[in-house]
Amino acid sequence: MKKKILLLGAIMAVSTLMASCSGNGKIKIGILQPSEFPALDNAREGFKKALANAGYNEDKVEFIYRNAGGVAADIVAFSKDLVGRCDMTLGIATDPAAALLSASIDKGITNPVLFTAVTDPVGKGLVSSLENGKGFVTGTSDINPVEDQVSLIKECNPAADKVGILYTQSEQNSVVQANKAKAALEASGISVSVQTATGPSDVSSAASALASVDGLDAIYIPTDNNIAKNTNAVKSAVQGSGILVVCGEEGMLADCGSVTLSVNYTKLGEEVGKMAVSILNKEKKAGEIPVGFMSKEECEYVMSSANAAAAGVSLPESVTSKCRDISLG
Repeated sequence: MKKKILLLGAIMAVSTLMASCSGNGKIKIGILQPSEFPALDNAREGFKKALANAGYNEDKVEFIYRNAGGVAADIVAFSKDLVGRCDMTLGIATDPAAALLSASIDKGITNPVLFTAVTDPVGKGLVSSLENGKGFVTGTSDINPVEDQVSLIKECNPAADKVGILYTQSEQNSVVQANKAKAALEASGISVSVQTATGPSDVSSAASALASVDGLDAIYIPTDNNIAKNTNAVKSAVQGSGILVVCGEEGMLADCGSVTLSVNYTKLGEEVGKMAVSILNKEKKAGEIPVGFMSKEECEYVMSSANAAAAGVSLPESVTSKCRDISLG
């Protein structure tokens, strides 16, 4: 009897330890974001919505959310913590996704690492190709239809022959898009002036320097986290200048741009959420799921008539007829 009591006590102790390790018994999904602004917030909410629609609501899932506030060291620290605690992680944007993968490799943990809002997952080494995930990693890319975005410049102003590109040189996503835009513009015979920012403090000076280029007709800004948080600086630089601003996504039109062909970040998040559901349901492993992205046909033409008017730009009917105007609410 004494042995049985001791055995029962040992079992209870182990059960208590297991319960404390598993916490509340919910699936733990860590979400790491570099900072908060609309596009990335929308991707996060789209991810959670897709899980909830599949029955993985907050009764079954504990979401552990970390916002690094733009601090690189915090992205690294948070990634190590989340990988060690969670059954699955999601990195929103390139640096969080790369940090989660690196932390997983360092710790020898192969729980699924998903990503969204990453422009070049192959170039960053997250996956080997867009056709397949890699190992325990997959997700959705926010690569924009850059060529179609810059073609809006000629549609708005057929005489345009000099275009500026503004981006942050430390953001790999922006570099990839800026290079594609430059190549597309030069191929159509347009002269290109490039101006880069290094961080929040010099967006205003970079935008002003670009806007002051003699004879500049338009500015193209790719999706760029740094500039997205400082769009008022761009708006001020082009005020009344007659310079058209084409942005990489809808959220940036809130303060500075005139028009875009935009990825829908909520839908992008929903797509990676569906991937998470497939993994959780044991239908597929992460490495078996191709990288998802939005086709040109799934993107939406959006404009800001208010920003265009403030910049002194007139948009032709061929453009306004296909755009949703965010100035109208």
